[in-house]
Amino acid sequence: MNRNAILALCAMCAVFAAKGETNLVHEVIKRTHVSAYADIETAYWARGVISDKKPYSAQFIDLSFDLNPFGRIGGYVWTASALATSGQSYTRRNAYNEFDYAVYYGYGLELAEDWTLETTIAKKWVVLPGYRPHVHSFSEWDISQSLKNPYVTPYYLLRRAYHGQQWCYWDVGLTRSWEFLEDFTFTATFFGEFGDSRHFAAQYGANPHSNGRYSDGLMALNLLLRLDYAVTENFGIFAFVHQFDVVSSDARAALGASSKPETVKDLTIGGIGVQLNF
Repeated sequence: MNRNAILALCAMCAVFAAKGETNLVHEVIKRTHVSAYADIETAYWARGVISDKKPYSAQFIDLSFDLNPFGRIGGYVWTASALATSGQSYTRRNAYNEFDYAVYYGYGLELAEDWTLETTIAKKWVVLPGYRPHVHSFSEWDISQSLKNPYVTPYYLLRRAYHGQQWCYWDVGLTRSWEFLEDFTFTATFFGEFGDSRHFAAQYGANPHSNGRYSDGLMALNLLLRLDYAVTENFGIFAFVHQFDVVSSDARAALGASSKPETVKDLTIGGIGVQLNF
């Protein structure tokens, strides 16, 4: 092989190597997804209770990577900032008083055409740096499944706190979305919140009945109505209304016996926000 042929071969290898590197970068970018939102809500609802009956702001960002055909991995951060000082009984700063971090793995199992069982397993940390005196952070394992289909999607979310706090919580419901006028999506979700006796005690305080103890069971019922408008392919705005009602008689009795400002049994919550998806 003469010198010119060797040089030509080296040049071809360099081109293919560069092309391969470009394709790899393109594939990584194609498989990487980012979603984020920021909103303002009229009250802070969390796990069967109103934590703050005054407005607050939440920000969220999620980064995930598609491992197709082996599912996806990702992580997210959610933050909360109170917009008033009188909505709950704790002493705390307003800005960024709570951070939730999580890493997760998800997989979609296609059962039939347009029918997919989505499963996500997550490790989550809840950190409360803005509270005085110091409130202990806690860790939990989350598992969620939803049966996506063209009709109504049933789902559940199980949260098991095991470090810092000890309890089990279930969110079980149905959700359905309708698209109209090309850029609008309306979503209705109805769900119940369940907890074990430890979770009842953590959220509502001692039971005025039964020597302070609770039974495992249904805590609250919720109806969430949300309207999304896609301004562009990657940017949208949304608004929602959320009706929250504690239905456990023991929990309602415990809330009624408390003088804390956040001990609300029934509340209509509203919110508006913006979101990004890439």
